[in-house]
Amino acid sequence: MSKGYGKIRLLKRNEISTEKWDLLSSKSSHEIFMSSWYLDAVMPNWSAIVLNDYEACLPIKISKKYHLDYCLQPLFIRAFSILGNQEKVHELFLLLKEEISFFNLSIDVELNDEYFKKADSVYQSLELNQEYESIYKGYSQNVKRSLRDFLKSNAELTEENDPEELITMFKSLKGKEFSHLNDGAYQRLSNLMKEAQSRGASIYRGVRLNGELLAIGFFIRKGQKLLYLKGIVNSKGKSIGAMQAIFNSVIKENASSTFSLDFGGSNNHGLAVFNKKFGAIDRKYLILKYNGVSWPLRTLVNRKIGIK
Repeated sequence: MSKGYGKIRLLKRNEISTEKWDLLSSKSSHEIFMSSWYLDAVMPNWSAIVLNDYEACLPIKISKKYHLDYCLQPLFIRAFSILGNQEKVHELFLLLKEEISFFNLSIDVELNDEYFKKADSVYQSLELNQEYESIYKGYSQNVKRSLRDFLKSNAELTEENDPEELITMFKSLKGKEFSHLNDGAYQRLSNLMKEAQSRGASIYRGVRLNGELLAIGFFIRKGQKLLYLKGIVNSKGKSIGAMQAIFNSVIKENASSTFSLDFGGSNNHGLAVFNKKFGAIDRKYLILKYNGVSWPLRTLVNRKIGIK
């Protein structure tokens, strides 16, 4: 469609130029989430709203139910970014509003618009642009104590290879708690980890004691970002500070760099506290909700996307 601000198109994945897309994503501070290979792994058959010749872009995943087109935030992507000219966020979301019935999406740019319900959310990150000793001083006493316990345990940090080990362990320990993760979600997670490994963009670290796997963590490294994607620790690993040791090892080997460590973040109080014990600080992003559905389905959609 054409507007006064230029031509905006809704493109399917096979219509999107991967070369132009990845050139834009390489300039984004959220390159990991917005890289085409990452989107392909976790959001198959995605689409994008594109202004002019890739002046500004927004990736989306359109679903359909009861003859309604809608967009929900996909698993394993915390927030979308506007690639290119971020001042065009208003125009891109206006088109999205015209094309679909409702959405619930997270973005990492500001948008002041009366059409949408908005809420702030947070994740945690740690800048690694200082020497390890300085970063270590910012650790909480709890983390330092856990690291001492780990050294006494005779457990060892290991480089792992098989993503299925993480998934199997996660299902065993957390499967009931995270019942929304179905087989399809685990398959997308497996695909993502394998793709990151094939590109040399992963750190996949475990803790073993006498051969037994106690904890495991998967990180993606690209551009200036280190993203903690997923991890799991069992009760024995918790007792010796295994997950703290994994994070500490990644921080130590990337200290004095231009990287920042994205902890994956959480509004979950317990996870946020854990992240902040390494010196990580809150970063805000925006949750946008829109419901253009008429009565009688409007109330049902409001409940689905959390509009009161």
